[in-house]
Amino acid sequence: MGGLARRAALYESVRKSRPHVLVVDAGNLFGMRRESEKKQSEFLAEHTAALGYDVFGVGEWDLNYGLDFLRQIEQKHGFTFVNANLHRGNSKELVFPPYAVREIAGLKVGFISVLSPRYKIVTMTSEPDDFTADSPRDALDRYLPELRQKADLIVLLAQMPSAEVRQLLVDLGKDSGLDICVEGHDPKQYRRPNWVEDVLLLAANNQGKYIGQMDAMVSPEGVIDRESVQITIHALDQNSPEIESIVKEVDEFKAKLDAESGKVTSFDHPRTRGAASEKFLGMHTCARCHSEAAKVYSQSGHARAFQTLQAKGQENNPECVSCHVVGFDYVNGYDRVADPKVPGREQLKNVQCEACHGYGTTHERGNGWAAAAKASCTTCHDAANSPDFDYATYWAKIAH
Repeated sequence: MGGLARRAALYESVRKSRPHVLVVDAGNLFGMRRESEKKQSEFLAEHTAALGYDVFGVGEWDLNYGLDFLRQIEQKHGFTFVNANLHRGNSKELVFPPYAVREIAGLKVGFISVLSPRYKIVTMTSEPDDFTADSPRDALDRYLPELRQKADLIVLLAQMPSAEVRQLLVDLGKDSGLDICVEGHDPKQYRRPNWVEDVLLLAANNQGKYIGQMDAMVSPEGVIDRESVQITIHALDQNSPEIESIVKEVDEFKAKLDAESGKVTSFDHPRTRGAASEKFLGMHTCARCHSEAAKVYSQSGHARAFQTLQAKGQENNPECVSCHVVGFDYVNGYDRVADPKVPGREQLKNVQCEACHGYGTTHERGNGWAAAAKASCTTCHDAANSPDFDYATYWAKIAH
């Protein structure tokens, strides 16, 4: 987010000096699969909308928070995401429109996007991640002729490894219908005109640290004057002008986010609950006496809680792990790195018995275990993570 104020200042400057400007992004606008990153992405989208982007390609990270989240962003900010080869499940219907056409100075410019099948889409949601990316070549063979009938000049937004992009352009050959290709994945910048099979290849990638600017003379028929092409790569560094009002907004947002997310930000966090004299023993110890309860547990979602994180690639995200293990905030509780002085700490994955009932070593010191377990539910099943939580309904799934 540190580059927002610099990006805004740059766009303002370019628009003042250029009468006709189109602004596009090849994809991966959103952040990593973390709740704090999701909030940052919402903030980023709000400011991105003010910058006046015309079209977005789709990257695998744009679905990190699920399709519903992306749809909400589209609707709220008037964004247009396009992609010509992404499907859901066995459906032949595309998730996004394959292309979009924008008109500027009487010139109709078509934008089409493809995503490499090698990039797996994994979301933070509980929904199945059943997105399928078909062959980019097949998608372009299908939609380029159609788009050429509607546009004078065509831009491909390619979320693919650089080598695959070049091979794709070579395979398509001359007269493919493409005029410009914007690479949107590998961290590189092309600082001079770069032609592959008569297609102008552009890139200004590396975590939003650069902005690429291409200036050219284009005929009414969409023919680029090669001699007029100029490439400028703007580095959004400490030497770049900033808009102070946006700097202030970013600083205020960061401070608010830090305050709200102070609960869990690292595996190396203060363990404020419990006592060093107590230990978690693991469900296998509990099962020695509570065999029937252990059978119920083994069939429950709690017993597979850590696996769900691994399937989503979130097993190293403390924001998520805290509710999928035993004793994350307790002394002697789960830690990603095994402590030789705390036997069995690595055996505390999943929502085991002691995640609800407390330290196994306190078992014989009172009869308040059931009440404590009931009260523990809303620690994780809160409004943010389980908005539909109802104790009776959820208890029926794990009753023992």
